[in-house]
Amino acid sequence: MGKDKYKVRNWQDYNRGLKKRGEISLWLNKEVLAGWEDNEKGSNRGRPCVYSDLAIETCLTIRKVFNLALRQCEGFLVALFRSLKIDLPVPDYTVLCRRASQLRLNIKSLGTSSKAIDLIVDSTGLKVQGEGEWKVRKHGAAKHRTWMKLHLGLDEASQQIMFSKLTTNAVTDEQAVEELPTVIAGSIKSFTGDGAYDKTTVRKMLHTARIKQIIPPQKNAVINKSGKAFLRSRNKAIADIKLQSRKDWKIAVNYHRRSLAETAMFRYKTVIGANLQARSLINQKVEAIISCNILNKMLQLIKPQSYKVK
Repeated sequence: MGKDKYKVRNWQDYNRGLKKRGEISLWLNKEVLAGWEDNEKGSNRGRPCVYSDLAIETCLTIRKVFNLALRQCEGFLVALFRSLKIDLPVPDYTVLCRRASQLRLNIKSLGTSSKAIDLIVDSTGLKVQGEGEWKVRKHGAAKHRTWMKLHLGLDEASQQIMFSKLTTNAVTDEQAVEELPTVIAGSIKSFTGDGAYDKTTVRKMLHTARIKQIIPPQKNAVINKSGKAFLRSRNKAIADIKLQSRKDWKIAVNYHRRSLAETAMFRYKTVIGANLQARSLINQKVEAIISCNILNKMLQLIKPQSYKVK
């Protein structure tokens, strides 16, 4: 059987929205300009900061949108301020690099409702800048290439990213979501993830938070007869799969909506890129959050409404 085919119902609006994402009409709102300089001087030890956290976040956001290096980002902002006749200093690239590690940012989900959400979680790998691919193929790598794991959780209804966590590749998927209910503001109605989340710690965490579990058990899984409450959902899934089939179980629980997470990963790597520009882990975490906030803002402009073609 071939792959299912889909068509976009709102193609004209979606087409205009995609064009709008590429429009270069830059301005800085009054809140950003008013809070550009750090006015909390003397609150911390050492030399006072010249720029506020908001100013640094704005600069780093512009850098990711236009895929600029730090030096080019500085030059871009100098030219922008000159053209807009803004009489404010621009942080140089060393300040941006140093202050990025001090930012404490959160995911800004836009246009989501206050109701309980259906959360879909998955992870993907992001490359860290290093030796070129050609050099590795031609002469071999001097050291192992490193990569990071980006864990994302998105709201099924709005497809906005609600949870983001960047870790080393040594951190497993279940370890990344252990504190999930305390990270996301508001309540979670259901949790959908692949078999990597079929772990005792995840099942226990979801049961304690009263979150519905939509996680396929492993193919060789057997019913646990210990009577533990947090394993009841898993035992029921195993029994239902044996009674019908794994495919029918996935259809019954609407497991295939997990593909939205893969779509979010594709959207991230297409719009933002598959590489991390920052070198240190703490700066890479800030870069990932800024990238997710950019995607949430872009997704708010337009979202395709697709339907399956029979």
